Amino acid sequence: MTLGDAKRKTLMLLDEYSSGGEITVDEDINVRMNDFFDVAQKDVAQWQPIVRRTTIQLDGTGDQELPADVAQVIRIRKNGVRARGYEIIDRQLLYDSGDTAALVLDYLANPETITSETEDSYEFEVSEQAANCLPFFVAAQQLIADLVVDYGAFYNLYIQMRSLLSRTTVGISSGGVAQRLYR
Repeated sequence: MTLGDAKRKTLMLLDEYSSGGEITVDEDINVRMNDFFDVAQKDVAQWQPIVRRTTIQLDGTGDQELPADVAQVIRIRKNGVRARGYEIIDRQLLYDSGDTAALVLDYLANPETITSETEDSYEFEVSEQAANCLPFFVAAQQLIADLVVDYGAFYNLYIQMRSLLSRTTVGISSGGVAQRLYR
């Protein structure tokens, strides 16, 4: 889903239409829209993580900056095998000096920040199912300041939709312990 599609859906939820069926332009709503979608996408990404993979070529110096969108490294592979001799501290990958291997990083990513300059063609980085939740969050945020209209219905729908998102991410262990003694 694009940012423009989500904005249109939000305006539909807010019933921002004239009697002729045209969308009315309300600058108060439009000026806040991108910022609310940024908050919404980041919130949903905490619930249903964005998983990415990248290759890092080590330069032999002993430490290397991680890509800017890395929230948490899931695993590191070297030559197709899980590598354990690497440490991550403060957005730096630490390794033995002289190592020039190519590492494959699987990680949870932070979505790109949506600013006021972000184009409507911007494609959300969360799943399509997660993107469908976003207009409900934004509609609720638009109505919080309105003392006449209750924002709670939209926010509750957002919470319900978000709770139905799959929290299982391929390749990420749930951390559970398996009983193997009495198989």
